[in-house]
Amino acid sequence: MALTQPINGIIGACLTPFGEDDRINYEALQREIDFLVGDCDAVSIAAVEAAEYSMLSREERKELLRIATQMVDKRLPVILGCSSPSPREVIELAEYAAAVGGDLIQVLMPLRPWGGQPTIAELMEFFTQVASASPLPIVCYHNPGPGADPPQDAFVKISEINNIRYFKESSRDITKISRLIEQIELAGKGHYFTTMQPLLATLMLGGSGATMPPPGTRIGAQVVRAFRAGNLDSARFWARCFALFPGKWAAYGLPPVMKSAMKHFGIDIGTPSRPYAPVSPRDHNQIGQFLRQVGLLGEAGPNPQALKDAALTLAQEDTFLR
Repeated sequence: MALTQPINGIIGACLTPFGEDDRINYEALQREIDFLVGDCDAVSIAAVEAAEYSMLSREERKELLRIATQMVDKRLPVILGCSSPSPREVIELAEYAAAVGGDLIQVLMPLRPWGGQPTIAELMEFFTQVASASPLPIVCYHNPGPGADPPQDAFVKISEINNIRYFKESSRDITKISRLIEQIELAGKGHYFTTMQPLLATLMLGGSGATMPPPGTRIGAQVVRAFRAGNLDSARFWARCFALFPGKWAAYGLPPVMKSAMKHFGIDIGTPSRPYAPVSPRDHNQIGQFLRQVGLLGEAGPNPQALKDAALTLAQEDTFLR
């Protein structure tokens, strides 16, 4: 679909459902995408590390991009992941993304191929090569660990490259976020997205929104709706949910926790790709209990006291286990 206006709000980062044979479960993927469409303003496919795209072969990755784009069926803008440390491979994937109907591509700020942080000049050259050849506009993606973690000046310089339209930044550093919203979003150089925990702060500072996997998207959508309606009490309540979820279970990593949580919404997208472990039955039940207590499941609806009760329940259970 042609983008007639900028994306604002929630970008749903689709997780990859794996079956028992370690192949993609496309029936589960369709259910997940339908869930995302109900809450989100755009959908990204194989664009973040939580999507486990690195567990796929090149052909499996391309097939996922193609089929998932078809499943979205032009209901929302689609951002297709084209990350690689090789500009040539990024460009080849970008051309494929355009051919299968993507609206944007997302590209991780890469580490050097042999490891280590690139210089600002190297990152500028990387994104200049990619942006000059990509048929689709680009989301520049910052995720320290699997990718580079450059100084803030690098973001501002990259925002001046033609065809770089969006940023997805994962630091959760409010000092960095506030400066880059000021120098990129409010300066008219691009649209700035963060992640779950700083979503409300991002919106209040003038940023565009946040990218997150489901079912964090259900909470994020509530934050955005309340903020847009001027109901800051409700926006704060939903933003506070991110203080516990998914961070309380962070030791597992994001995909296991979010795949567990999706099962409580009746959408089974499996477990992480082997050999990586799912959450334990105990923690799976804890996650469901939290989602019920804050009003995301069942008919009770949101209740500020319920969030305090959920925090207390989790603390008591942890004390008992010690």
